[in-house]
Amino acid sequence: MDHKIQLFMHDSFFDSFSNLPKQIQKRTREFLKKFKENPTSAAINLEKITNFVDQSLRTVRIGDKYRAIVQAPETGENYHLLWVDNHDEAMDWAKNKIFEWNKATQGFQLFEQPELQVDVTAIHTEVKPLFDSVTDFNLKAIGTPEQMIGLVRSINTLEELNKCEKNLPKDVYEYLFYLAEGISLEEILEDINAGKAETNPMQSSNALKHAFILTDDAQLEEILNGSFDKWKVFLHPSQRNLAYRNYNGPVKVTGGAGTGKTVCALHRAKYLTENAEVFSSPVLFTTYTKSLTQYLQETIKGLGIADGKVEINNIDKLIFDLANNQQYKIFKTKVGYLTVEQEKQIWGQVLEKLPSGFDVDFFHTEYNAVILPQKINSLEAYQAASRIGRNTRIGRKDKIEIWMVYEEFQKQKSGNYSKLELCNLLTDYFSGQKIKPYSFIVCDEVQDFSNPELSLVRSLVEEKENDLFLVGDPFQNIYKKSLNFAKSGIIVKGRRSRKLKINYRTTEEIKHLAMRIVSNLQVDDFDGNQENLKGYLSLLHGNPPVYEIFTTPEEEDNFIVEKLNSIIIGGIIHPNEICLCARTNTGSDELKRLLNKENIKYLDLSSSKQNISAVNVSTFHNIKGHEFKVVFAKGMSENKVPYRYNNYDQLSDKEKESYSQQERSLYYVVFSRAIQTVIITGVGEKSKWLENKM
Repeated sequence: MDHKIQLFMHDSFFDSFSNLPKQIQKRTREFLKKFKENPTSAAINLEKITNFVDQSLRTVRIGDKYRAIVQAPETGENYHLLWVDNHDEAMDWAKNKIFEWNKATQGFQLFEQPELQVDVTAIHTEVKPLFDSVTDFNLKAIGTPEQMIGLVRSINTLEELNKCEKNLPKDVYEYLFYLAEGISLEEILEDINAGKAETNPMQSSNALKHAFILTDDAQLEEILNGSFDKWKVFLHPSQRNLAYRNYNGPVKVTGGAGTGKTVCALHRAKYLTENAEVFSSPVLFTTYTKSLTQYLQETIKGLGIADGKVEINNIDKLIFDLANNQQYKIFKTKVGYLTVEQEKQIWGQVLEKLPSGFDVDFFHTEYNAVILPQKINSLEAYQAASRIGRNTRIGRKDKIEIWMVYEEFQKQKSGNYSKLELCNLLTDYFSGQKIKPYSFIVCDEVQDFSNPELSLVRSLVEEKENDLFLVGDPFQNIYKKSLNFAKSGIIVKGRRSRKLKINYRTTEEIKHLAMRIVSNLQVDDFDGNQENLKGYLSLLHGNPPVYEIFTTPEEEDNFIVEKLNSIIIGGIIHPNEICLCARTNTGSDELKRLLNKENIKYLDLSSSKQNISAVNVSTFHNIKGHEFKVVFAKGMSENKVPYRYNNYDQLSDKEKESYSQQERSLYYVVFSRAIQTVIITGVGEKSKWLENKM
């Protein structure tokens, strides 16, 4: 007998379920099947516990020692799975919990009634309450439960708000944090209202923020098999509202590390494949990092997208594939483009013939940052060109000399193409074509793209509704790219420019370290305005990052091995969930030799191979786009932070400042790859850059 109940699984239940032994997970699955068939049968034994604060909560037996916590309705068909654990732990978890529906926000709320009064006494009694200017009416409008109004009124500082986190519903804590960060009440209410539904409120974006409706046994099997990923269903309303709707044109989504930008982009691809009326060509999902494409290809299958509807390609390979696609016949023969090393080698050969006061790196950068992005083809055009962002000042005579060297470079490369030169040629071709290669384009890690690459992306899809969905984090610009959407022919207006604020990857402690590294940087938002991290929040908590300094390299190595072995032996974290990284290739090689010496299996992160029994080794740059439960960052001492190239001392103050910003962005990327633990080591003295941020 199927009672046709609505069974909601909340993210709290999923978290507790994932920590159960496999045998108990199996029993839980069997219980859930029976529960769906008839939750009121005697075999289920919903038990009311008199000392629970919330008398709508029930316990159910999962074997002899385990209990699940369920919220059962007095009337109706909605049941909510909230927790599963050992008997004593489950009872302790539930005793002070309150679970209720909030009509104001259309959201399910789970919070803890404090056993004792929460101590939020201000150090200085004259401190004005943090939410003094917010009326009770507006506190309720953002979802604050009636019984928590007094607690909120007693909060004087952000630190005190953090102390009260577990006693507030997650969404209310989030909105109060935004208010404390200076985000307007109007903006918060606008986001809340955008997540509501006129019909079926319990299936609104706000309601499904932390809940998922279980509809069939196949989903239960997926959960138990360990292939059920939270990101597939537990979308924050800000993500869901961005991914699952129509737009009049290009959309820009920015956000700090770990805010689910790629998740949002993947769901966007799913929405486009399911809702496009005409689908003559695929959706392109492109990114900058090569190592991400294989992960994305596997991940997107889990969303149930039909084969052939989405093409995943990194931008370098996309350029090469388009240039050699015989369907377009852009070139008569197969072409390749010069690698950076090959390009610099040719510049070196040219400078041997035409000596200059500028070196190879200058010419390579000038060519790719000034000449190619502006499609300069004459000395006159170069004389008038903008060089904003270039730290080296040059005069009119310098430009004449540079252009002579450039013309010789064109002769020396003998018909071979640099990447951005090829990019410009492709853009010119596809801009003139009525029929485009792709129906829609989703572009991830857009901060790593150059203007010519983004111009190519623009040319590959017709200008129409939902044409471009572009996501990125301006603070993760580690390749010194100067990107401007308007210069690439992409115009983003009004509400089509949005920001994600909730960090889903790292703990608040790790986020705090990563954010402080870049807190004083002035970063462009791709449209000529300044990006900020206001309201950037993590709802996860854990241990603070570890920073240890040693007298000798041997002591540092011994510490790393000891820590690594203790984590692996613990068994909770698999080796492939750990990454050891260093700033340079040399540092990465040293880590590999250390692991070889200690007979610890490892894989280079740049490899496409996977091995659950091997830890990962990477440079700081290659770790970008990945995430690990534990990240080791080696060689982080005062004399190595920031890393100094051989010619560092010859740089001007302006060039050093620019390089410093680039390095800070790199460390921000590295630390924000960690989900639970960051372990930083070095030899000598602690870096002032880092010590002041811990």
